[in-house]
Amino acid sequence: MSTEVHINNKNSYNDTFAAYPKERALPYFLNKCALLYPDKIALQFHGRSLTYKVVYENSNKLASLLINNGIKVGDIVALALDRSPEMVISLLAILKAGAAYVPLDPEYPKDRIEFMLDDSSAKILLTSKKYHKHFQSEATEILIEDALEKIKTYSPDEPQISVSGENLAYILYTSGSTGKPKGVQIRHFNLVNFLLSMQKEPGITAEDKLLAVTTISFDIAGLELYLPLITGAQLILTNSDTAKDGRLLFDLVREEQITFMQATPYTWRMMLEAGWEDYLPIKILCGGEAMPKDLVNKLIHRTSALWNMYGPTETTIWSALKLITDDEYITIGKPIDNTQVYILDEALNNLTDGSIGEIFIAGEGVAKGYLNRDDLTKERFINDPFGEIPEAKMYRTGDLGKIRENGDIQCLGRIDHQVKVRGYRVELEEIEHALIKQNGIKEAVVIAREDTPGDPRLVGYVVLIDKENQTELKRSITEWQQGLLSVLPEYMVPDDFVLMEAIPITPNGKIDRKALPKPDYNIITRQGEYVAPRTDIEMQVAEVWQELMGREKISIFDNFFEIGGRSLVAVQIMARIEKLTGKRLPLATLFEHSTIEKLSLRLNVDAKSITWESLVPIKPKGSKMPLYIVHGAGLNVLLFNALAMNMDEEQPVYGLQAKGLNGIDEPLDVMEEIAANYNAEIIAQNPDGPYALAGYSLGGTIAYEMARQLMEMGKEVKMLALFDTYAKQTDIYDPFLKRILNRIWLFIMKLLYSFVLFVEDPKRTIEYKSLIIKRKIIRLYWRLFKGKEEKQEGFFAYDNEIDEASAKAKRNYFQKPINITVDLFKAKKKTFYMADFKYLGWRKFAMKGVNVHEIPGEHNTIFAPPNDKEFAVVLQQCLDRVAQTK
Repeated sequence: MSTEVHINNKNSYNDTFAAYPKERALPYFLNKCALLYPDKIALQFHGRSLTYKVVYENSNKLASLLINNGIKVGDIVALALDRSPEMVISLLAILKAGAAYVPLDPEYPKDRIEFMLDDSSAKILLTSKKYHKHFQSEATEILIEDALEKIKTYSPDEPQISVSGENLAYILYTSGSTGKPKGVQIRHFNLVNFLLSMQKEPGITAEDKLLAVTTISFDIAGLELYLPLITGAQLILTNSDTAKDGRLLFDLVREEQITFMQATPYTWRMMLEAGWEDYLPIKILCGGEAMPKDLVNKLIHRTSALWNMYGPTETTIWSALKLITDDEYITIGKPIDNTQVYILDEALNNLTDGSIGEIFIAGEGVAKGYLNRDDLTKERFINDPFGEIPEAKMYRTGDLGKIRENGDIQCLGRIDHQVKVRGYRVELEEIEHALIKQNGIKEAVVIAREDTPGDPRLVGYVVLIDKENQTELKRSITEWQQGLLSVLPEYMVPDDFVLMEAIPITPNGKIDRKALPKPDYNIITRQGEYVAPRTDIEMQVAEVWQELMGREKISIFDNFFEIGGRSLVAVQIMARIEKLTGKRLPLATLFEHSTIEKLSLRLNVDAKSITWESLVPIKPKGSKMPLYIVHGAGLNVLLFNALAMNMDEEQPVYGLQAKGLNGIDEPLDVMEEIAANYNAEIIAQNPDGPYALAGYSLGGTIAYEMARQLMEMGKEVKMLALFDTYAKQTDIYDPFLKRILNRIWLFIMKLLYSFVLFVEDPKRTIEYKSLIIKRKIIRLYWRLFKGKEEKQEGFFAYDNEIDEASAKAKRNYFQKPINITVDLFKAKKKTFYMADFKYLGWRKFAMKGVNVHEIPGEHNTIFAPPNDKEFAVVLQQCLDRVAQTK
């Protein structure tokens, strides 16, 4: 008999009713499957294979032993075992005994585990000889080795006890804002509804082989361990060392022909960096944190299916899912069976019109609440006003979201200070609570920064009781990290620390987290005096810098930009380093690794782990509206560094570099696709806007298309700044005769204007025209001989390919007028003919008008000193003006 649960809702995406046996506990489905596939391999672990019959009988026996040791339905049993078949059998046995389990990862800090044991009032701790008497608690300790020896004489039959869907299945502890973890109580019917829904979508069959990589202290392990075992599929379990090594995981997936795997974006990146290039017939689930666009682009062509998963622990693992395809926004899709997702405002009004609100989740997955935390349960689990079941609850997630036109739910990040790091949910207050207890710290604030896209890092900002010298500080940071590791998991320990005189405060008295500066990785080094290279690689890099920058000595701690480094010499440096080391680094590497020491450390990293994302943080610090600048035809974003550094201290600036600079990714040759790729990275970093876009030369046209697309999405574009960009409409759609006549006319005008330029400045005109001719010869040569192998080697190997793709995109782009104001920054000195010298062709495209700002220099020197300072002042004034407009 099935208990039908149905909630009527005016939102069609929430009409997720599916009948299921709510009264049945999980062991019913495990046992049923085991009896159906007795001789099939159920569980495999590094050379060991166990059939469904063996797993079924051993878990029954161990359940009987627990019952004989006083365990009753509703009791709590804690489990602290290394990843192994015995761990899986023990979990099944606890459930079959009618108890709820508390999963304890032995690698977690001892104090944290002991808190969980005490808070849960666990009656038994099931562990191994390895951890015998390691944890202090009131629980009776049973060693798995002794238990397995005792149960050899036990009956293999199922224990005759009554476990219902209302009974607790597990209590899983998550990070807590009070400094202590909080236990989430999940009932059997919560778990059963989830697993049965997952059986249908994403879908799993008895022929699948699922690779389980997640620690049991992370709730998503519930899918990995139980979904295959209620389906007849094969569960491949890894040990913790393999789960942390992308190379070993990748090898295991290929060798075992895995068809189903779930992991966080962090794990998928590890596997990609391990050399995953070819297609694998594997269905993958990605969740735990936002799925970046670049990761989608890499995974989608390498797998049979890519699913984006979403859900907090409090609503049982995953609550919404989405099959990701090439041409879609990355959303979390729609709710799973018997689940409702609402977007509500502060007054709990249902926002079905696409407005942004907080995500609330209702339905069969909602947990019973937090163990021993009635106050927090009442705060987070509130009455569901939209359902028809009396006293039904919905969970306040703290995530922002909205409903898209197609009914998909889009998650837009956190409201509070809870963050995701490597897939783990982290309460920053818990880290701060632990950090303030460390020696010498008076105040502490922790935030997650993503200065490098795709690499979120925890940063601790501390105010000391007494100031320390640099040597003592270095020792103190080491001590703080060691102290935190004794009470927090490794993923919750900050990577970097910043010393503050005082924590910045907003006018209303709250901590101003946006004002917290980017870490200065030189904080504990000496400044102002020469420090010689200490390693061979530092010596190599120092020699290159000194030669190409014309300096006799450069300290390993000298900043490239502060000692006069410019984009042209940066290109030369990177080209020379690639020739010497064989490693190709993005030019933008110098923003984050601007000293010989840092660049040398970067060169020691595996080449496959080097990031080539388009979005580059040039100057990410600051509380003002960020400015995003698109590269010009030269593809170089280092040009914008001097401009950024001369702008307001609180003005964040990001650059956008071309896709394909690494020689692996295919360069894009359609303007709309280039703009969409850059927008995706901007939105992933800054989902809410508003946006200030800029582009130099060709980049101005790309920025224009980006603005058009963002506006179509309903995003607010506060500013579109074009740096000496001419709006030349493509003529490929014109009649042939008209096109030929126009081109002849343009050629004549350019030739005539060249004589004017020659009279005004003969030397500069010859230099400029020579450069143009040289570029055209290189491009023609590349087109004719691009198939030759030698053209695909060296630092400049792919620049011509990208340059040609960009030129093609420009040639084919039909520019449409949009309802926007353009701020045109026009070089005072002319270097080429233009049909419209005043507005550079933008009046017919910018429907709200063109604001013209003349800046010193010519097209190629507007970013060079001293022009950069005046340019920066004018640009900052414009940004501040538009930021204040409504």
